[in-house]
Amino acid sequence: MAQDFNIMAETILQAIGGVENVENLTHCMTRLRFILKDESKADDDKVKNIIGVMGLVKQGGQYQIIVGNNVAAAYAAILKKGVAGGAVTNESGKPKEKLTLKKIGTNILDAIIGTMSPLIPAIIGGSMIKLLAMLLEMTGLLSIDGSTYNILNTIGDASFFFLPLLVAVSASKKFGSNTYLAMAIAGLMVHPVFMEWMAKAAEGTTVTFAMIPMTSVKYTYTIIPAIVMTWLLKYIENYVDKITPVVTKNFLKPMLILLVAAPIAILLVGPAGVWLGTAISNGVFFIHDKLGWLAVAIVGALWPLLVMTGMHRVFTPTIVQTIADTGVEGMVMP
Repeated sequence: MAQDFNIMAETILQAIGGVENVENLTHCMTRLRFILKDESKADDDKVKNIIGVMGLVKQGGQYQIIVGNNVAAAYAAILKKGVAGGAVTNESGKPKEKLTLKKIGTNILDAIIGTMSPLIPAIIGGSMIKLLAMLLEMTGLLSIDGSTYNILNTIGDASFFFLPLLVAVSASKKFGSNTYLAMAIAGLMVHPVFMEWMAKAAEGTTVTFAMIPMTSVKYTYTIIPAIVMTWLLKYIENYVDKITPVVTKNFLKPMLILLVAAPIAILLVGPAGVWLGTAISNGVFFIHDKLGWLAVAIVGALWPLLVMTGMHRVFTPTIVQTIADTGVEGMVMP
């Protein structure tokens, strides 16, 4: 019998204290991630016994209800009940939590997981198509020089090549920044003309922007620069909004945002993000080189726990960055 998500949504909301007790709702691949105003109003046992609910996890200030592959349908049904979804705000009147190292770490992990989880289908789909192209070439059905092989491989590669754009869209929903401005900044990073100048810089040509020397970096296949820049974009938007006259907001505000955000992205955040990603990738390979099969065994032993807590999503940027840098990934996905 097909699941009635309307009934499921009503039952879940009743069990967690009603619509008025929900501050925000997002979702990943398998979980509804609620931020509740008062978690004590939620009946954990009642939630666990709801048809279609597979489990419950409380982590990082979130009330996570595991519903499996039906998460998108359940999420949509709950939003129709009047629940706020998308970017997390702090308009409930509650005082902000004290910022601690633990809180900072939790926020960073939440940002990575919340940004990358919606992108998993595109990453998996692209990976499988690239694998299919490789298998067809290995079996002799396609020639590596043929147009069919190369177009098929490009279909699989598109998700990775334009990953900064995908990350910008997802991160903008997570942080509450303007999606289209975030895409514009990420689009700059993979624009053919900009990439051409970066290639010249790599060859030794001095490339400057506003008389500031630029570092040659390649942004395709990267994740961290787009996440960090989209997060910063929210604050840039707020600042520009305050200083822009009302009568000029429609045209002056977006122009100023781009003029401020773009240089920060290509001169500071972008290079730093790429270096950080490369450092993480090198760190993974260093551990693998030193521990060998033991590193794989440790990851394998911890993987069930990581999946249960949702922490396995944190490895997604590392996996993608390592594959982008070296073409292989031998520790998390041997």
